[in-house]
Amino acid sequence: MRYLMKLLLIIVVLLSFTGLPVIATGAESITGDELVSGYVTLIDDRGLIVLQTGHEVHLGDEYISEDNILYEVTAVEGTLARCRSIEKISSQAPDNAIFVQAPVPEAPKPIIAIYHSHTDESYIPNEGTPTQPGKGSIMVVGDAFEKKLTELGYQVQHSKTLHDPHDANAYHRSRRTAMKLLQQQPAAIFDVHRDSAPLRVYSTTINGENVSKLLLVVGRQNQNRKTTLDYARSIKAATDAKYPSLIRGIFIAHGNYNQDLSPRALLIEVGTQYNSREAAERSLSLFADVVPSFLGPGGNSSGVAEASQAGTYTEINDTNPSGNPAAASYVPTDAAPGYDLLGMALVVVGGIVIFLFLSTGSWQEAKKKLKNFFKYEFANFLGSRKKRKE
Repeated sequence: MRYLMKLLLIIVVLLSFTGLPVIATGAESITGDELVSGYVTLIDDRGLIVLQTGHEVHLGDEYISEDNILYEVTAVEGTLARCRSIEKISSQAPDNAIFVQAPVPEAPKPIIAIYHSHTDESYIPNEGTPTQPGKGSIMVVGDAFEKKLTELGYQVQHSKTLHDPHDANAYHRSRRTAMKLLQQQPAAIFDVHRDSAPLRVYSTTINGENVSKLLLVVGRQNQNRKTTLDYARSIKAATDAKYPSLIRGIFIAHGNYNQDLSPRALLIEVGTQYNSREAAERSLSLFADVVPSFLGPGGNSSGVAEASQAGTYTEINDTNPSGNPAAASYVPTDAAPGYDLLGMALVVVGGIVIFLFLSTGSWQEAKKKLKNFFKYEFANFLGSRKKRKE
């Protein structure tokens, strides 16, 4: 038993160094880096401010601005990051975006899911504090989104499951909520947040009313991020056509944000802590007006095969044999968990080998001890189990 305990200790240490989890998929795959307070300023090579956000900024992150300029982060120095402009991209939805479809009036309205990974986020003008553990007003803003979508005829599943505290594991906890919501096979699932930034970058006026701008966030660590980005661009194009300036841009950020679970999973930042809650509510009501433009009343097109069920998904092709981009298909896959299990098995085997070498001092003695283990100790262990069953 003493040798067994030492062996287990070595295996746990090795697992911690490799970054492989003992049970779940890797933390890196689903966490999103966000500052608890403060914000990062992204400037271009002329020194002009391109973006300010509470998300941590990493080398290689990208940002599509309100006027559709694509930027790439080239350096990060604390809360100051530098970027370079790459190109001016089309303001239209991508040609291969499978999500945009013509409205079908007679089709039933689909389900739309809403949840909040950071359930403590609030708005200072109303609550007097940027966070309220256990009762963040971001959930009230989600209520306004739900109300408007319901008025439009959509079925809405709005989860207010708490995921506090506001730490790196919040996305692990909210992942369970997202997977539960996806069991209802919604046409889209939105993780609604509140960003951190100066008021001026998120405040605007639409139809004579003060509203907060929206920031769409796409995770770089999502293995199908191109599909998610095309989806976000389709949403921005549809929103720009109806309410210019409502969406301030798309941030392609370090993290996953649980977007590997569905091609229609997206994170939305609704204003900053300095916006009023009412301004945030109005902005999501306007955004709800645009939803039929990119989802269609019928939700899933015929080319998406159970794309919104819980689990990872893999892009099969961009077009069908007829060349129709709307018929691209997606299927869930368990490949990622499989690779994690293989990695764990390799680490366990490596741990056993290292343990035996360290405890014996030679490979010859290690081989002998391993042989005795399987011949006697392992056999006795199985024998004791058999006796207990009898």
